[in-house]
Amino acid sequence: MAPDEIIAGLHAVEEALEAGEPIKRILIGKQRERDPAVARIAASARARGIHVDIAGEPEFRRLGDARHQHIAAFAQPFAYAPWPEVRAAVRADEQALIVALDHVEDPHNLGAVMRNAEGAGATAVVIPNRRSAAVTPAARRAAAGAASHLRVASVPNLARALEDLKHDGCWVYGLATTSQAVPYTEIDLTGRCVLVVGAEGKGLSRLTLERADRLALIPLSGKVRSLNASSAAAIALFEAVRQRAHGAIVTAKNKPQTLVNP
Repeated sequence: MAPDEIIAGLHAVEEALEAGEPIKRILIGKQRERDPAVARIAASARARGIHVDIAGEPEFRRLGDARHQHIAAFAQPFAYAPWPEVRAAVRADEQALIVALDHVEDPHNLGAVMRNAEGAGATAVVIPNRRSAAVTPAARRAAAGAASHLRVASVPNLARALEDLKHDGCWVYGLATTSQAVPYTEIDLTGRCVLVVGAEGKGLSRLTLERADRLALIPLSGKVRSLNASSAAAIALFEAVRQRAHGAIVTAKNKPQTLVNP
């Protein structure tokens, strides 16, 4: 059985409770037992049947997280969505919206992407299970509760997963800065589609580029050459939301007819 995941810190524990995370117990330091904010968390936990323990400094030192603020929750390990379940959800929804991360290694970036994806009503986030950030407590903290409401699939081969999604009716759009990329606002993001975001500083891998139907560019006016994964994902996601709510400004001819790299 996998060990419990530790969610440490006042706001992280509070958000996990509010999001309905599968928490087993909460640990509170003796010195914070009478703190009103901590007392509210303890009362909320007990109302949900979650055991609350009061502990001394030695037990918190054993947690190994300097940001614990003398409060921590022990949660069940994150449950990834089975790949067949994600594919079934895509086939059942003509407006399915997927975010795929191409070996994004920063768990905070992953968590922020999850938060953005959940806020945009995305169907799922897809990540590779190697050389990629996993949904760790750090990612769950950054997701601010979104982890409890969003399908996240961990797949052995991202390129194969993109092929599966194309077979299920999705267009695959890679966020890139290459000469083949067109401004993201000129791409029709209605209908089933996958937004693929590359790794920090590396961009999309060759295998991912080969499977993209079209490449989308986020124009930048400053001196930086690219955005981090969560910022790029947010921009593309909410452009998709805008198009779906108000009608795409692009025409059907902007749906790609051939692969970027046939």
